[in-house]
Amino acid sequence: MEELEYGSLEWWHQTVNIGVLQEILDRFAQILNCGAVLTTALGVPITTPSNFTRFCRLMRSTEEGRRLCWESDAAGGRAGLEQGKVRIYRCHAGLIDMALPVVIEGRLAGVVLCGQVKLRHYTRQEVEELAGVGWQNLSNRDELVDLFMEAPVVPREVIDQGGELIKLVSSHVVELCERRLAEKKLLVKDLVLMREKCDKQSLERNLKISQIKALRHQLNPHFMFNTLNAIVRLAMFEDAPETESLAYRFSQYLRYVLRRQSREELVPLAGEVECVEHFLSINKIRFSDRFDFDLHVGPGTRDVRVPFMILQPLVENAIVHGVEPSTDRCHLSVEASIEEGSLVVTVSDDGVGFDCSNFSPGVGVSNVMERLDLHYGKDGCLRWSSCPGDGSRFEVTMPLRRGEEMTG
Repeated sequence: MEELEYGSLEWWHQTVNIGVLQEILDRFAQILNCGAVLTTALGVPITTPSNFTRFCRLMRSTEEGRRLCWESDAAGGRAGLEQGKVRIYRCHAGLIDMALPVVIEGRLAGVVLCGQVKLRHYTRQEVEELAGVGWQNLSNRDELVDLFMEAPVVPREVIDQGGELIKLVSSHVVELCERRLAEKKLLVKDLVLMREKCDKQSLERNLKISQIKALRHQLNPHFMFNTLNAIVRLAMFEDAPETESLAYRFSQYLRYVLRRQSREELVPLAGEVECVEHFLSINKIRFSDRFDFDLHVGPGTRDVRVPFMILQPLVENAIVHGVEPSTDRCHLSVEASIEEGSLVVTVSDDGVGFDCSNFSPGVGVSNVMERLDLHYGKDGCLRWSSCPGDGSRFEVTMPLRRGEEMTG
């Protein structure tokens, strides 16, 4: 296979889950109320721009404006690399930006950029003078002047605080990439050894186990809790009790995930249900109470051992594909019971639903199906039913296991 250029857009897509990076940048941009993006060393966006101002979106809508922005982003990243710290600078258009290089395995791979703010209000005459110097050749100059006037004004101390937070974001991106690169190297080595020692059936099973462990070990506790502390401090500073509540729920969710992910593959159902409750509470805040939920755990089910994080992907699927697209207030339900000697857990919602004949399981649902097959073979299964406009229902059936670990 041809080796990709280090730090290129293709290299990033093969090295790390861009969706995870996108979520990190989106949350960072929302917390600071500024624009944010991760780019290559040449200024090419890796993530979709998060919370960009109308001015910057319009500037980048033309080929010439986009070229100027990419060159400015790349120059900011190089300056940050030379200084070895966050670079706060004025972009080619006159807005304040921050840049921090992403150095992976000792090599520049990208740049985390944020900002698109002003330190003070400008008169229209001042903006016209800026336009005459930095973007006089753009056809949409008059509209750009209007939108520049709308760009947010932020105190210098807030920008300095943002500089500290951007270090956390860059640190996590680096650790996430280096972890994935190391995992790939180990996985290749393990595959070579397994081919020498195992038959085809054993090789496929061990590969599935390796994939599950690789997915579970992507979370980095140091970054997560540092970020939570930063969020709590900002919430207290801004007197935002709902943000504090969100941070608390998120911390409880993380504590469960981080404690369990390196210990047990089979866990009590009670822990999984509590984890799902925190996840639903977080998303209820996120969607401004557009849905409610209830959890029903039947007699004798709480101590039944199930695969770690087996329910969360199904709950997330219900939110993303059932609740989020709906214009009505929705209800989501999780129920667990023992039926004919098996544990049955259902996740249902009254959202938009889907056509079962055209349904193709996504990553989360497919992962649940694969893990059920890995642990239980034909004794575990996932069924679903739905109709457009009438919600959906996912039902997981698993053998009863109490106080035991996965064997085999």
